[in-house]
Amino acid sequence: MEHHAEHVPTIASLLWPAVNFTIFVTLLVRWLSGPLREFFRARGERLRDELAAGDRARRDAEALRAQLARDLADLPALRERIQTDLKATAERERDQLLAQARRSAERIRNDARLLAEQEVAAARRMLRDEVVAAAVREASELVRRAARPPDHERFVQEFIRAAGAPS
Repeated sequence: MEHHAEHVPTIASLLWPAVNFTIFVTLLVRWLSGPLREFFRARGERLRDELAAGDRARRDAEALRAQLARDLADLPALRERIQTDLKATAERERDQLLAQARRSAERIRNDARLLAEQEVAAARRMLRDEVVAAAVREASELVRRAARPPDHERFVQEFIRAAGAPS
């Protein structure tokens, strides 16, 4: 086993590290104090902005929660209003449809009446034409049976005179 001798520190061995440390701290303060101050100032500003944003978000969330609570409390009344509005709208639509149906039915009745009148008038004309045709046929038949050859000769002569006469 070897024995080492104890090392006793001297002032010089203590002084050089202290000087070295002092130079190091002086350089750090001289060159890094501005950027460190700016970093901490910016960091403090970011923290304040983030805290303000968080506070605004909390207030907005509380306002939204309060609005939702009011809306939820008003929900039964809103449901009742909507049902009432829907019923009123449905009744108006029903009334409008019924009025439109009545107008359509009246128009159909008027059209049917007009068509029936036209059909009756056409049937009367056809009947009258048939009666006239039958009467002409019957009269022609009676005249043919009743007419004798001298009557026939007289009819022809009268026709020729009437046809030759100026109108």
